[in-house]
Amino acid sequence: MKPRAIEDTIDLPDLTPMIDIVFLLIVFFMTVAKMQVQQMVPISVPIAESATIPDDRGARMTVTLKDDGSIYFGPQTVVIEDLSALIAQGNASQSSAKVYVRADAMVPFKEVRKVFAAAAEGGVPNVVFATFQSDK
Repeated sequence: MKPRAIEDTIDLPDLTPMIDIVFLLIVFFMTVAKMQVQQMVPISVPIAESATIPDDRGARMTVTLKDDGSIYFGPQTVVIEDLSALIAQGNASQSSAKVYVRADAMVPFKEVRKVFAAAAEGGVPNVVFATFQSDK
């Protein structure tokens, strides 16, 4: 009597479709995670002794001021003249819109004040600064 192979006695499920799906999920999550990281423009955030984390961390329009004078609305570069129109557009699409200002520590306050004015012209009075909390 000839011994039978294990394939003859047990029907093993085909795992190829499951491996394909798992691979696609891994690729999807790696891509989404990379997109989330790339949205923040790198700056040196100032340190504040009395910094607090707001209770409401909902969706905010992010405006970033770099030390070289460039301004970003989210991930895209803008000029200060177009900023109020973009904020107004975001205010129209969201109820109770808020602006999150990320200014480099070396940016003079007169430049930050221009972002305040653009937010006010866009109809958004709620502006929050990004700072690090001091260790003191």
